Amino acid sequence: MPFLGAVPMKWSLSVATAICVALSNPAQAAPADDAVRAVTTWLDKFNAGDMSAFYAAHTANPVIVDEFAPYLWSGANATHVWADGFDADAEAHGITEPRMDWAAPLRADSDGKSAYIVLPTVYRFKQNGRAMSAAGTMTFVMSRAADGWKIASWAYSAPAPASDR
Repeated sequence: MPFLGAVPMKWSLSVATAICVALSNPAQAAPADDAVRAVTTWLDKFNAGDMSAFYAAHTANPVIVDEFAPYLWSGANATHVWADGFDADAEAHGITEPRMDWAAPLRADSDGKSAYIVLPTVYRFKQNGRAMSAAGTMTFVMSRAADGWKIASWAYSAPAPASDR
């Protein structure tokens, strides 16, 4: 029987075939539809001004990354501190009517206990009465809690907003 090193050739081909099959068919993550629904419902409620839903949607110690200073919020009061900062930044820059439009996920993976979701977004607002927007993404890390999916982390990424005119 021919050998490849100390391993029989027949066995080596079987292992090689199994590895090739495994690599060509990677395991798929569990469906993340319910986690995506939780995120998009939260965004819709945020757009409607429901800050109670915003606070309730997060874990006890979330991490938030956004485009205005200090750019990073984390810990028990992160959602409230972020919201206060968002309002202060909007007032300082003449921003009114903010909303985050979203589309179908670019990626949504879940193992049933956590989920990773990337949504294409368009941030729309008025700045000193002029319509502005920025196309970007929001990336979410979700954790399943007893009462459903919670946002453990989210990050907004986009170029600087431009005039819609």
